[in-house]
Amino acid sequence: MIAGCAGSGKSTLARALAARTGLPLVERDRLGILGSDQYRAAVSRLAGEPRWILDGAPYYVDDLVYAAADTVVFLDYPKLVVMWRVLRRTLGIELMRRPAGAHRPQGLAAWRDREHAVLWAWSSHRDRHQEGLALPARPVLAGAEVIRFSRPADARRWLRHV
Repeated sequence: MIAGCAGSGKSTLARALAARTGLPLVERDRLGILGSDQYRAAVSRLAGEPRWILDGAPYYVDDLVYAAADTVVFLDYPKLVVMWRVLRRTLGIELMRRPAGAHRPQGLAAWRDREHAVLWAWSSHRDRHQEGLALPARPVLAGAEVIRFSRPADARRWLRHV
């Protein structure tokens, strides 16, 4: 499972890891509305599979995912890095009017929405950082390897050796 703040590079790392390992990649954003019955059922099916990569934190179903995960990668990059990445991605999507993964062009007016990727990355960075620091202490992850990267170069180096 790969988690981190919006804009940290979860999807990019997940795609590269899937290509390198041949493991099936599942994007959390495509499993349904967070917290819905459909979402929980989709995650339950995923957790029952022997091998997978989940792109995104398992909100509302962390009990299912963490119990099944053998490795959790947390991208805990500095706020400046995350903001640069999310701005670059968002501007590319808006200027080219082309979707990128779960992200779609929304127009500049959408930037005022609290849940827009740029504002969400800015406002949730500290909370995601705290989540990442707390992961190793979660009992349900006692049998899993929890890897926390604080620099993109460390994640790239790790990926080369997987």
